[in-house]
Order: sequence, then C-alpha cells, then structure tokens
Amino acid sequence: MSFTRIKSVFVLLLVLLSSFLCTSQNINKLLKKGSIEDKVFKSTFKYEPYGNSIFVKVLIKDKEYRLLFDTGAVTAISPRMVEELNLEIVGKEDVYDLGNTSKNLNFVKIDTINFNGINFFDTGAAVLDIEAVKDFKCTRIDGFLGANFMRNAVWEIDMVKHEITFANTIDSISIPEGTPYTKIFIGYDGTPAITAFLGNEKLYSTMIDYGYGGGISLFFYDFKKLRDENPNIKYVKSNGGSTVAGVYGDLKMSTSYKAIVDNFKTGEFKVPSNLMAFGQLGARTIGAGFLKNYRTVLSWKDRKIWFIENKAADDQVIFSGHGYGIRLENESIFISSISENSEAEEKGLKINDKILSVNDLDFTKVTDQKWCEILSTNRPDKVKLVIQRDTKQLTVALEKKVLLSN
Repeated sequence: MSFTRIKSVFVLLLVLLSSFLCTSQNINKLLKKGSIEDKVFKSTFKYEPYGNSIFVKVLIKDKEYRLLFDTGAVTAISPRMVEELNLEIVGKEDVYDLGNTSKNLNFVKIDTINFNGINFFDTGAAVLDIEAVKDFKCTRIDGFLGANFMRNAVWEIDMVKHEITFANTIDSISIPEGTPYTKIFIGYDGTPAITAFLGNEKLYSTMIDYGYGGGISLFFYDFKKLRDENPNIKYVKSNGGSTVAGVYGDLKMSTSYKAIVDNFKTGEFKVPSNLMAFGQLGARTIGAGFLKNYRTVLSWKDRKIWFIENKAADDQVIFSGHGYGIRLENESIFISSISENSEAEEKGLKINDKILSVNDLDFTKVTDQKWCEILSTNRPDKVKLVIQRDTKQLTVALEKKVLLSN
C-alpha cells in the first residue's frame, strides 16, 4: 500500500487557503513575497524517493530539514521547526478541513532557505502540526516545500532518474523540439493549475501536484458527465469511499470510482489511456503517480508545463486488488470501503468490519509504528482476514484479481 493518502491533508488546505487569500491581504502578500538570489544558476541533485513522494533536504540557519517536495500546496513547517529556528508568527487564519473542523493556523516568514547551494529569501510558511496526522508522522518529514517557494525558479523533475534540476531561466533547461506543453494558471499561493478536457467537458483548476502520490483524480460529477457522454465506459465503484487524512484527523469520504479514460487532454498534451479516480479528493489533481512517467518542466514565469515522455505508456491498463480499503480508529483497523465485483464483495466483507488479523499478523492493537508498517507494505496476492462483526468472528480468504482492464 503506497502513501497516496498522505497528501490529502494539504489538498484540502490548499483549497481552503485559496478561498480566503483574496481577502486576507497580509497572508496573500506573505506568500507572494519570496525571492531568490540574483545570479545565473543551474543546480541538479538526486532526491530521496519514497513511493511516489519526493523528499528533499534544505538548510535553514545551518540546520538541515527534510521536506516533502509539493507543487500542490503552500510551504508548511512543523511547530518544532518554528521553535528551533526562533521564528516569529506574522499572521493567523482560521482554516477548515473537509469535515468542517476549523483551527487557527499560524504563518511565519523564513528569511533564508538554502536549497542545494542556492538561497531563497522571505518564504512564507504555514505552521502545521504534522505529527498530529498519523500518515504524515510515518514519513518523519519536517514539513512541505511548497509552490510559493518554487515560483521563483524553473524546475525540471525526472522521477525515473530521481533527479531535480532548477535554474533561474528556462534557457538553461533542455526541452526537445515539439514537446507538448500546456498553460498553467497560478493561484494566490503560487500553486500551478491547468485547464483540461475530459471528452468534451472543460475542466478548470486541475492542480499539478507532486505532493500527491496518486495519479489523476477528478470530481464525482466529472465522472457523471463522462458516463453521460460514454455510457459504455469501464469503471469500478467503491462503496463507502475511502478514508483520507484531514488537517485535524482522518475523514471518511463518500463513494468513489475508478475508470479507464482515453480522452483526457490539456493544451497540446493528450494523455494516453489511463486509470483515473473520481470522488477521492477535494480538488481536481494530477499527482506524482501519473507525472512520474514524464520529465516535466515547470516555469511559473513562462506560465507553462512541458511533458517530456520518460517512460513509454503501457498499451494495457490494468487495475487489480482485493477490493477493500482500511482506516485506523482508536488503535483498531476497520474496513472503510468495498469495491463492487471484487473478492471482498463476493466473500461478504462489510464496511466497518473490524480486522483482528491479516495472514496471522495481529491487528488487535495497532500502534502508530505498526500503522506505518502496514501503510508501507504491499499486500500479498492472497490474504486471510480474521474479522469481528458484532459478536461474531469470521475468517475470510481473499485473492487479488483484475477489477478493470482495457
């Protein structure tokens, strides 16, 4: 199971920040204030891969910190970093998560961030208690290096080589002639978004989001319109949806869908047949799970993103699994979703069944550390679950099977 969940917290934070920044002038100015040292440069480095996540290291006041590279959010740091660096709170805002839970979020200004030898100045950052969200705690990161930081340079991201290049000008980056590109629109907080087409339907504000480990994720009503246009499209429905990490705790989401789509495009870039999710997140998002197939070049100044093919797309798209999702609640693990026509549905698993063990591994008291191990371990093809439903204990054997293919 990969860490596609961990970014959900900042997808929703981004949406909510964007909604109030136009009236919160102090925070708006803070997030636009950053700059970079005035010199010609081109810097290339190897990053730390973690599933589809990109972890990078920065120096602040001679202290090294490990951050999630995240084009889909503002920069954010932990309260511990604020204390260690003796940073002053320069603004506050009430932020709501998808569960309509609010909290007063502090903002700070970081005078200098040294990133692979290049100095970035006056970076605004939200203060987020990362360790309060278990999925983030698993990664042991200190925060997020966000779009308001990146907007002052040109970025080339190669997830095959695990390499990032950044420069002060687009002329320093090699882009093959004829490479497809699309225009990006820049939010108040620096986040890049594109306009795309799903069939004939125009989709606004689709984020380019390297902080989200999943692929292309769209709204439920985008799927409804897609089905209206193409009633024969293949899809899988997951009842009960999934659980995502909210800013202030896990949230149980609604029904979601996965479908194989072959008519998604943006600008000059036509996406090959691809497995897409609908109804999983609070924003339209193109995540690292899709972007990893391309060497992308992002330029805020030129307002463009280029897609250089890095890995040939598979002719056959296959989605397979056991057909159930899980959530952690009070040190216990429960079934959070069931996919239709899956082994889980056929064998009678139900949402809210409590999992006592998987392949004889005890799940009765799941500590934070054990939860991290569960998230970072791929499920074997065959699993034996012991579950509790009301007062009964049941044993269910499941085998991974193909749920969707083109």
